[in-house]
Amino acid sequence: MSAVLETLTERHVRDAFILATKVFVEHSTLHKALGIRLDEYREYLRPSFEAMVNEGLSVVAISEETNEVVGCLIASDFLHHVSGNEIELGKFGPLSALTNALNRHYASKRQIGEREAVLIDMGAVVQSEIGEGTYQAMRNSAQNVAKNAGFQWVVGELSSAATQHVVLDKLGHLKVAELFFDEFEHQGQRPFKDIASPPSIILAEGSLE
Repeated sequence: MSAVLETLTERHVRDAFILATKVFVEHSTLHKALGIRLDEYREYLRPSFEAMVNEGLSVVAISEETNEVVGCLIASDFLHHVSGNEIELGKFGPLSALTNALNRHYASKRQIGEREAVLIDMGAVVQSEIGEGTYQAMRNSAQNVAKNAGFQWVVGELSSAATQHVVLDKLGHLKVAELFFDEFEHQGQRPFKDIASPPSIILAEGSLE
């Protein structure tokens, strides 16, 4: 990996936002299943993205050659993402309902207080950094940031085969919740039933102690 890792601040937040939204719209099976366009995703995500960055737990990878953002990993206090209510968000409703269900399932197993568990919410790298260890390096960096801030656990919503491999197999985190795409229902529909690989979204947990 030929990139430098830094805590994500206002200096790089615009480029990180552009990268993360582009990667998710183009490559996330969840976003493609819902037919989410880049412009509408950016409008939907911007407020929560900026709020998470302001927590000071996210990291960014900067190319040593070009000084450009080549990766970002957005982290947030898990407690901020546990909701007992479903808010109708139009096209984004199924996505919100899926992650809320996964997070509530975990919260029912472990009593989590404020600043106890950090959620790795989004991770993205440019095409040239795929397979170069950048994602795993950002993961390790974000975990160190959270540990130094007093967090005890790290959890991640893993919806791609690549992140499931890195987090479960390489980092050794444990699967604590799982929802199968062909079984998940939202308002009488199964919006993710055609996603075949991977067959499920997993919430994984690792200790920061």
